[in-house]
Amino acid sequence: MATPPHDSAPAGGDGGTRSRAGTGNKLSVNVAPATDSSASGSPGNIARRRRWAYALIKRALSPPPTYGSADWLALVEGSPEKVAGVVVAAESWARGADDLEENLRRGIEDARAAFKATEDADYAARAAEHRERYERLGQVVSLAERRRRRVEEAGRPRPGDYPGGPVEWDGGAS
Repeated sequence: MATPPHDSAPAGGDGGTRSRAGTGNKLSVNVAPATDSSASGSPGNIARRRRWAYALIKRALSPPPTYGSADWLALVEGSPEKVAGVVVAAESWARGADDLEENLRRGIEDARAAFKATEDADYAARAAEHRERYERLGQVVSLAERRRRRVEEAGRPRPGDYPGGPVEWDGGAS
């Protein structure tokens, strides 16, 4: 009696062969060897993982259905399309993790730039409001300018001041 195919990788993680249920076709699934987590994000490991995923995906005879969908669930266990659907989902998740650091850095830079732009716009609006408010009150005049204006004003004749010239005392000219 044949053993039904399993969804898990063979023990040891070195690959294996699975039968498609109801057919005599064999599907060979090579599982990528485990690496230590500190080096898993290195460019060489990422490229190797992507080549491995591409090799599994291109084994599918038709485009794989979305992982977990009704079409995917209806596929025979171990079919190349079902495996490809799982690998496409896993690779999508892994690619998000591959670029996570850069995406976070870019997101932080964008947030800082947006905050700075908002802060600058708020400052400009407050400065304009301040200028407008104090321009209506008039300009601030320095002490020296105020003195100059008083001296100039004191030199002009006021109403009722004597305009100058000879003064007649007792009816005669002096």
